[in-house]
Amino acid sequence: MQSGVKTREQFQRALNAMALGVTSNYRYWGDDKTLVLKRGEGAYIWDYDDNRYIDYRMGFGPTILGHGYPAVIEKVKEALSMGNVFAMTHQYEIEAAEKIKALTGVDLVRYANSGSEATMHAIRIARGYTGRDKIVKFEGHYHGFHDSLLWNTFPPLASVGHRRSPIKLPQGSGIPQLFGDLLILAPFNDEELLEEKVKGHFGDIACIIMEPIMGNCASVMPQKGYLEFVRSLCDKYGILLIFDEVKTGFRIAKGGAQEYFNVKADLVTYAKAAGNGFPVAAIGGKKEIMGQIGYGKIPQGGTYAGNAVATAAACATLDELAAGALDKVRAHGKKLKDGINTVLKDRGLPGFTNGPSAMPAVVLTEEDSVSDFRDVAASNHAMYEKIIWKLYEKGVMPDSGVHEPWFISAAHTDADAEEAIGAFDEAVKEVLA
Repeated sequence: MQSGVKTREQFQRALNAMALGVTSNYRYWGDDKTLVLKRGEGAYIWDYDDNRYIDYRMGFGPTILGHGYPAVIEKVKEALSMGNVFAMTHQYEIEAAEKIKALTGVDLVRYANSGSEATMHAIRIARGYTGRDKIVKFEGHYHGFHDSLLWNTFPPLASVGHRRSPIKLPQGSGIPQLFGDLLILAPFNDEELLEEKVKGHFGDIACIIMEPIMGNCASVMPQKGYLEFVRSLCDKYGILLIFDEVKTGFRIAKGGAQEYFNVKADLVTYAKAAGNGFPVAAIGGKKEIMGQIGYGKIPQGGTYAGNAVATAAACATLDELAAGALDKVRAHGKKLKDGINTVLKDRGLPGFTNGPSAMPAVVLTEEDSVSDFRDVAASNHAMYEKIIWKLYEKGVMPDSGVHEPWFISAAHTDADAEEAIGAFDEAVKEVLA
């Protein structure tokens, strides 16, 4: 797929003003392919050549109600009439925190502006509370763009070493090795190896941080009993368990993964779906831990954290999700999963859809299931990307990377699902021809 004339003109402007013409590396697809969007509405986006796409990226997950959702926009307008940043507590900040508590069961909340900030603060809180420095992180889990955790997110499979002793690989240059020295890497869904690593270092480990579902790795699910095992391990060795629910929070269930799996973490980070695309994030947790934040104790803050616009958007978004919007999300995702599975079977292409219906992924593999990063990394990436680029030509837009799920919104309709499934069928047929 090549972008149209008007879109390429806009991208040339972007190249002259921003590095690579984007503000996140993942948005760059190449000089002749990278899109510049004109607008979004509901489940759709349009580029500058007025090509319409059914959006299954949804900003990488935040826009759970749909682009320009009226109730959220009205609440934001209401907040703007009051002001925005005060460096003091205000009504929307309190209201949104109350709603987060009610939905998730956390005791106390602090705000941030992004998922990256939230996980950064969460590990500082864990280190401050435990007096320990090391972090257990799982291969293939992504926790944002800060030096402490931007390691082994989705590295080349040939470079990661043996699963019992993985090689620590930063995402790129500029990340000091010293941060890697504070990490202990483990494969997901392997109880024996995790316990072995924790036993060997438990006196130094502040926290185990994990995505309960691998949101940056084809929605790989925890095996039955695995989250409970991690919880018990943390309890046994005095380690804090952090659930990174930046992607799963308010998406797979009203109370996120804690509700979905009935397992409680000590600290939880939220972002993305919390504000339907507005930059709001939060750290929630137990009172005994969150209560240690303060002057001279554990530092946490941010000038724009908890601003009126973002927290007003959260208030409206959380109200809609609590009122049943997730039922639409799940129903559409199930229809999409069933249709794609049928296409793969009928076309004889080995693979399946993976993960919950609110954020399903497509994995092309001869195996019956995938349980960790290495399984997904060994799947047929080249074939998947060919299919996705064909989908773009047909007006359907999930992300082209095999690691990213298809993000469903409440604005997606049955007609959208039928169109997407039909386009997927045609794309597979053309790629296999």
